[in-house]
Amino acid sequence: MISLTRRLLAAVAFACLAATSAATAAERRVVVADPAAPPAGGPLTGYLTAPAGAGPFPAVALIHSCLGLPQNRAAFAATLASWGYVALWIDEFAPRGLHETCSVDFPVGPTDAAAALAYLARQPFVDAGRLAVVGFSQGADVALAVATSPPPDLRLRAAAGYYPPCANHFGESLKIPTLILVGAADSVTPAADCQAFVSGQPPGAAGLVVLPGAGHLFDDRASAGGRIVLGMHFAYDHAAAARAEQELRRFLATNLSQTAGGD
Repeated sequence: MISLTRRLLAAVAFACLAATSAATAAERRVVVADPAAPPAGGPLTGYLTAPAGAGPFPAVALIHSCLGLPQNRAAFAATLASWGYVALWIDEFAPRGLHETCSVDFPVGPTDAAAALAYLARQPFVDAGRLAVVGFSQGADVALAVATSPPPDLRLRAAAGYYPPCANHFGESLKIPTLILVGAADSVTPAADCQAFVSGQPPGAAGLVVLPGAGHLFDDRASAGGRIVLGMHFAYDHAAAARAEQELRRFLATNLSQTAGGD
């Protein structure tokens, strides 16, 4: 039998491990930029999650959809932190008193993304030479905009977009490695548009993963069973979400490694 002392030690060790994991995944609210870009508002804020340790770590700026921060915000950031990345969700709505931007123009996305990346580059626990941007729907539109016109003063290595409106970027050329993840059954941002966009890119600039049977917001658990919002059909797809996560992990590891980009 295991002695009481050994059981106590095991329990302490488990508690310490749990505490470490919790610390790794804990997010904190930060001020990214002050003030927020127009439309008028207060300071641009966000939610930062970092791996345990001093770093410096590679970092990822996360850009939400036109519906705002997702339900799985903290969980997704914790996953990135478990992979070894600092994750920063920026909240583009709260400082401006917005609830959705699906039905209106929202041109400040690239400016907000650049502010988030600049914020990350300033942090002592971030490797400013290993930055990426990942966006979702409208945020993926922003990610493609940043990938075709990267901020000149930042060392952005990669961009990824979940179900982006690729038609918005026809005729533009990607300047950094970019991954596009889209559902084959997406009626909001059709996969065919992304296939056409990628076919016009320089060799090796873009990777495209079309997920069979998946629709828009396939990674959003709030859309389990399907739902219609502002005339758009969303549906969570567990298999598609898991596959996309694997593809994203592989893509980030390739492009944010210590040796990527010749460093």
